[in-house]
Amino acid sequence: MTKGIIGILGGMGPLSGIEMASRVIAQTKAKTDQEHVPMILFSLAPEITDRTQFILGEEPRNPGSAIASQLLKMDSFGVQVAALACNSAHAPAIYDLIIKRLIEAKAQIRLLHIVDEVAAFIRKHHPQVKKVGVLGTSGTFRSKLYERIAQQGLQNIHVTAQEQERLHAAIYHPEFGIKSTGTKVSDKARADLLDTCQLLKRRGAEILVFGCTELSLAHKDPAAEGLPIVDATTVLARALVHAVAPEKLLPWAS
Repeated sequence: MTKGIIGILGGMGPLSGIEMASRVIAQTKAKTDQEHVPMILFSLAPEITDRTQFILGEEPRNPGSAIASQLLKMDSFGVQVAALACNSAHAPAIYDLIIKRLIEAKAQIRLLHIVDEVAAFIRKHHPQVKKVGVLGTSGTFRSKLYERIAQQGLQNIHVTAQEQERLHAAIYHPEFGIKSTGTKVSDKARADLLDTCQLLKRRGAEILVFGCTELSLAHKDPAAEGLPIVDATTVLARALVHAVAPEKLLPWAS
């Protein structure tokens, strides 16, 4: 029996929330409309400043304030558990402000942390893995967000700063970046993503984490360069379903 309503805070970029919502549905045991998990998706993109620009010092306004305000709206609508459809929004400088605002408002809503869920997923489904290659934006890279996986005995293998700039362009470039092209992913963005996967494999990564909600738009296969891919968006979607209706969560098919 469902224990409540789940919430997805999207708009970072707009497709990310839609992707997460679709994966919630895809990971749910349901044969009728009524058997699906109750869900609210917010996608108020104009209100949230760019997460990576804030982390890099290019944007003075902390997006955590707007994110917290939207989560409080969800809280007033009865959402019990929520997730942010953006990896960079979990950077400490942003995430800590969000939690502070929720505590100050005495909100009842529970916010899942994407890195904690990814690490727990790897420990459960790939227990032999120790070295994790993480791909994401320069905001995620600069904030060292995925170093948090060390709390669960995993090591973050990452690219160099120069290599990260190339991957970041595959996401953000105004002409060929995934944020600009949406579902019509450019050949260059796809090629730069796969080149980064290859670099991480050479450095000893045993598994790859797509730590940006846009990356799975460019590569939908469950593996790259012979390494399994853990998509953070799918992991977080599964965690939402499990939080309110564990009996409805489909078994994981690796």
